Formats: sequence, structure tokens, C-alpha cells
Amino acid sequence: MRERPEPEAAAEAAGRLLQFLPEVRSDRLLQSLHSVAGALQRHNRVPAVASWIEEYRTTTTATGGGRP
Repeated sequence: MRERPEPEAAAEAAGRLLQFLPEVRSDRLLQSLHSVAGALQRHNRVPAVASWIEEYRTTTTATGGGRP
């Protein structure tokens, strides 16, 4: 089995958390996801990371939790 780079694993784990945001609408969860987005931004050329960042932006905009 091939090891995945850490940014891909982080994006996968964050994706599971992002699914809860519309239902939970927790400020703590939103802040955690915002921190993850900031940390992953430098890896935005990794397809899984770019996909997660787009999903994060779409979800936080739709739930009113987007940040400028």
C-alpha cells in the first residue's frame, strides 16, 4: 500500500468534519475548519486539497459561516 502525503490525509479528515457543519453550525467547528483551510492553503496544488478548499468555501458560504 502506498503512503499518502499528509495534506491529502488532512483534506480527507477535514472533509468528514465539513459534512457536519450545515447541521451543527458550531462556531468551534467553523473555527477549526478555518484553521485547517489556512494550513492547507499552501498545498492547494494537491488535487484532494484543492477540492476540499473549494468544498469548504462553498459550504461555509451556503451556511453563512464564510470568512472574508
